[in-house]
Amino acid sequence: MGYRLGVDVGGTFTDLLLIDEASGKTFRDKVPSTPADPSQAVINGARGLCERQNIASSEIDLFLHGTTVATNAVLEKKIAKVGLIVTEGHRHLMQIARSLVPGGLAAWIIWPKPEPMAALQRTIEAPERMDAKGKTVRKLDEKEMRARLELLKSTEEVEALTICLMNSYVDGKHEKAVAAICAEVFPNIPISISSDILPEMQEYERALTTVANSAVRPTVARYVGNLEKELAEWGTKAKLNLLRSDGGLMSAEKSAEAPVNLLMSGPAGGVAGAVWVAKSAGVQNILTLDMGGTSTDVALIENGAARLQRETSVGDLNVRASSIDVKTVGAGGGSIAFVPELTKALRVGPESAGAEPGPVAYGK
Repeated sequence: MGYRLGVDVGGTFTDLLLIDEASGKTFRDKVPSTPADPSQAVINGARGLCERQNIASSEIDLFLHGTTVATNAVLEKKIAKVGLIVTEGHRHLMQIARSLVPGGLAAWIIWPKPEPMAALQRTIEAPERMDAKGKTVRKLDEKEMRARLELLKSTEEVEALTICLMNSYVDGKHEKAVAAICAEVFPNIPISISSDILPEMQEYERALTTVANSAVRPTVARYVGNLEKELAEWGTKAKLNLLRSDGGLMSAEKSAEAPVNLLMSGPAGGVAGAVWVAKSAGVQNILTLDMGGTSTDVALIENGAARLQRETSVGDLNVRASSIDVKTVGAGGGSIAFVPELTKALRVGPESAGAEPGPVAYGK
């Protein structure tokens, strides 16, 4: 038996745990994260940990990885510019949303509505229509679709594309046809289609989840690609597995395609660790509090198990993706405090000092 390596990447620190499968002996390390390329901290930390214990990279059989790369991108609004394609007549889908104002004082407060992840100027309509039973009411006009995509390309900067057509949860053939044209017009950017990401009814929730997937996809894909390359150069043959928001695992390839399932990857790892500690101590019911450099996560554990929910919430974003029930706020040990000119009220986060330059206490 070889070794199992677990790595958790946060905005400020990267933590590593190496386990000898035969003896159960563990080795740990903590290194500063590398915001420009988080994979560098992973590989540097893994190299250093193995060198100090005289363990060859080829001896590592399993590489398990929890990451807040997607989480922090959403919290800090460092997301891709997403182009959205909807069925003709539904261009304001993201702007109309559910028209819900939070809180019980809706008539007495001014609530600044969050900006949609896909801006209206980057939203175009597909000349097609499918009914609720999957029957084609209006065949996709491919020529017109191509012309609209070319216009979008010439007028707006687009870094990722989302396709969410009416009733595509029944049959995704129209979305796939649009995706094929998109791949020709936008050959070098990722395309997410709602019938793959969330084949469910309720058009807004489906669109929001798929748009969120697109928003973090370039960042996550770049990160996973860099990490796989670094691991290969290091000499380990261990397959990279990433922790999903629900505590399960997914392959590197799948995580790059559907990163919306990684939004609570880092927090899920913290909860899983807390559950293990609680069980070891004979405690069934606990509250967990996991403060990192960028965010703080809280979870309730009842009867020795974390609760699963159908939705994932990060800041003011709520998407349809299974996750451990963790509440996250964009305020951690490295969050930056500031006073907005408009309100003159002290605010903290969601932007973080991260590892570079790091919190003030580091003196860097």
